[in-house]
Amino acid sequence: MYIDPQIKTFIDGLVKLDMPHPVELGLEATRDGFSQMWQQVNPPSRELAKIEDIQIPGPAGDIRAKVYTPNGDGPFPVLAYFHGGGCCMMAPEDYDGTNTALAEDAGCIVVVPAYRRAPENPFPAPLEDCFATYTWLQANAGDIGGDPARIAIAGDSGGGYLTATVAQEAKRNGAAQPLLQVLIYPMTDMGGLPPSRIEETMFLDDRTLQWVIGMHVGDNRLDPRASPILEPDVADLAPAVVIAAQIDPLRDEGKAYASKLRNAGVPVRYHLYDGVVHGFFNMGGFCDQGNVAVAQVADALRGCFAKD
Repeated sequence: MYIDPQIKTFIDGLVKLDMPHPVELGLEATRDGFSQMWQQVNPPSRELAKIEDIQIPGPAGDIRAKVYTPNGDGPFPVLAYFHGGGCCMMAPEDYDGTNTALAEDAGCIVVVPAYRRAPENPFPAPLEDCFATYTWLQANAGDIGGDPARIAIAGDSGGGYLTATVAQEAKRNGAAQPLLQVLIYPMTDMGGLPPSRIEETMFLDDRTLQWVIGMHVGDNRLDPRASPILEPDVADLAPAVVIAAQIDPLRDEGKAYASKLRNAGVPVRYHLYDGVVHGFFNMGGFCDQGNVAVAQVADALRGCFAKD
């Protein structure tokens, strides 16, 4: 199995630390550890015109959201970015480097909601907050210097799941589709066990996945809002970009969802990065392929935002 040399150095360093498995470490310690790690492996933050926190009305109270505004003259297109962490971990600021890169390179405002997390707020709370963020932007993007006619959505891992389900929720509720949905190694099949879940992997394993899935969705794994690949009708959803990692237990379900969209007539661009692990998209502090993937997403966003 080919392993990207930069990824191998990273994994070798983790092995030397000999840390307990996340399930054994416990949720709070794992939350703290992953947040610290992500802030270290992210690319350096860019200098933007403004980074601020706002409050967005949500179904259970206001949702704090971090807003990254690029330099230049607005109104800017807007990207709603739903962060990863299995809907149980991470926060918007853990992704500052990637968020600033997307804002600058795509020329858009990036809005990252601090959605409610499981197990304190299990399914469907994270989805409800992300959908509320998306619909608020459709009506109020002008309040933050954005263009409500040019909105895209994106997310990684658990945030990729949220991105897929927000697009589906928009269809169910008669809301306009985003211009683009970017699914970065998404969780799409909470109840399945595709081959990549049981292959040799590193950094993320199925034991961790089952742990966070249990905390997040419990017995609701077969609900299409928990497993978007089970939604019968995915026609007329937004065009999609799907980013996948070769050494990733989520690889197969991302590919399967891309195929499901394509078979329903949705335009899909699928990109598999060789030799990298789950999370590589946000490892641009040391991983060249992570920076390439971010640049690729920024290019896709610029294309969908371009006016005729």
